[in-house]
Amino acid sequence: MNVLVSSIVERDHLVISGWYYEDVAWNAPTKGGDPVFRLYNPNSGEHHYTLNADERDILIDVGWIYEGESWRSNTGGNGTPVYRLYNPNAQTSSHHYTTSVGEREHLLLNGWRDEGIGWYGN
Repeated sequence: MNVLVSSIVERDHLVISGWYYEDVAWNAPTKGGDPVFRLYNPNSGEHHYTLNADERDILIDVGWIYEGESWRSNTGGNGTPVYRLYNPNAQTSSHHYTTSVGEREHLLLNGWRDEGIGWYGN
């Protein structure tokens, strides 16, 4: 399961609960930029992240819980692209987010769908 966190407390709780810590994926801007929204699906336990307010609102309408703004995205395509991919065969954890072009390409070769750049880090 994929959970992106901007809180050290949440990260430490997940590690204590048995999650594997893979280090920092990217750094988010601390000022300015556009908000990245975090939503939670209470049926699957999945989290979802989006810059798109319309997508956020659609997910809320179908039962996802809005958890607020998680971090900011650099605006204007500046910074490190964070790619968003979708696994059409997964029942849960169907999205994956990565800054690695190699990981993105590997997932695409294995049936994942490219959803483009989700947001930009520093």
